[in-house]
Amino acid sequence: MTMMISRRDIIQGGGAMAALAWALPALGKPADAAAILRDADALYKESLVLDMLCDEYRDASGIEQIKQTGLTTMSTTLGVRRPERPRGSYMANGFRLDSAVEDCVAWNNFIKENGTILAPARSAADIRSAKAAGKTAVMLNFQNCPIEGELDNIDMFHGLGIRTMQVTYNERNMLGDGSTERTNAGLSDFGIAAVHRMNEVGILVDSSHSGHQTTMDAIMFSKRTPIISHANCYALNEHPRNKTDDHIRALAKKGGVMGLTTVNTMVKRDFPVTMEDWLDHVDHITKLVGVDHVGFGTDTLVRGWPTDPKQKQEFLDAYGEPYFKSSYRFRYPFGTEGMNDAHKWRYATAGLIKRGYKPADIQKVLGGNWMRVIADVVG
Repeated sequence: MTMMISRRDIIQGGGAMAALAWALPALGKPADAAAILRDADALYKESLVLDMLCDEYRDASGIEQIKQTGLTTMSTTLGVRRPERPRGSYMANGFRLDSAVEDCVAWNNFIKENGTILAPARSAADIRSAKAAGKTAVMLNFQNCPIEGELDNIDMFHGLGIRTMQVTYNERNMLGDGSTERTNAGLSDFGIAAVHRMNEVGILVDSSHSGHQTTMDAIMFSKRTPIISHANCYALNEHPRNKTDDHIRALAKKGGVMGLTTVNTMVKRDFPVTMEDWLDHVDHITKLVGVDHVGFGTDTLVRGWPTDPKQKQEFLDAYGEPYFKSSYRFRYPFGTEGMNDAHKWRYATAGLIKRGYKPADIQKVLGGNWMRVIADVVG
C-alpha cells in the first residue's frame, strides 16, 4: 500500500504581516515600502498572474488560501505517492498510472464543485475567461511521465486535463535520466517519442527535474516550445536541480520560459535566503536572454512551507532519505523569506518595481510569458 506525500501535517502558514516583514529588505526603507506596495497591488490586479508549479489542499482550507492570492492560474501536481520501501530507488516508484488517473478525476471534481472560485485551465482562452470572471484557473501537471511504456496514455491524460508533463523526476525512468541520477545519459529513444507525442496532443514538455543532458535533449528534440516549470540558475547556485546558462540559452532560443522556485536550497546554498536572492535569479535570466523567458514556478503550497521548529524533524523525515538523495540538500526551514505565504506573488511584484523593472516587463514575469507559451502549445 502506498501513501500520498502530504504537506498538511507539516505546514503551518505564517501570517501576512510576518511575511511582509521578511519581504521589506527587498523593498528598501520602510517609509518607501508602502508606496511601492500600493503600486505593486494596482499592477498585480490588472495582470495575468500564472504560477506553473503551485499546490494547495483539496479542501475548504485550500480554497480559502487560493482566494487570498489573486492568482489567475496555478498549475498543481498530480499522481505523487510515497513508496513504502524505496530501497535505493528513492521516488522512482512514486508515480504510478493508477494514482495519476485517480488524482485527475479528484482534481477535476474539486474544480467543478468549487466553480465559483476555480475553473479548469485547459487552454489560453480558459485562463483569460477565469481572469475576467475573478476565478483562479487550475492547470493539471505531472512531475514525471506515468505512462508505463505506452505512448497512447499521453493522449488519455490529455483527455483528463493534463497540460504539462515532466519527462523525468529526479531518478531515471524509461524516458531519460533525472537530476540526481548517477549517470547523465539524456533522453532515450522512447523519451524522444514521448516528447513528440506530447507535442502532437498539446502538452507542455517540461524538464525541471531532469538531468543536464536530458534537459538539453528535451529542449532540442521538442518540436513545440519547451518549458522548465520550476528551477533556478546553476550559475548562482550549483544545485543538481538548477539549470545552466547553456540550458537557459537553448530554452530561450526555442521561445521557452523558466519558472523560478522559492525552494530555498535551490535559490541559495547558505542561509539566510530572502526575496532579494530570488530576485537575483530573475536578474540573471533577464541579463542572459531577456525578460521574455522567466516566470513563476514557486514549487510550494500557496500557504508556504512550514517554519515551526517543532515540525523540523517531521519535515526532514518526509523529504529526506530514503526518498531523496543527500545531494538535494533538503533542510529546514525550506521556504524563501518574504515569499512563503499566499501573498508571495504580490511581494515579488513590489520587489521587481524596486529593482527598476518596467510595468510591461513585470507583467511578462507575472504571467505574460507563460501565456504566450500556453497559447502556442496548448491552444
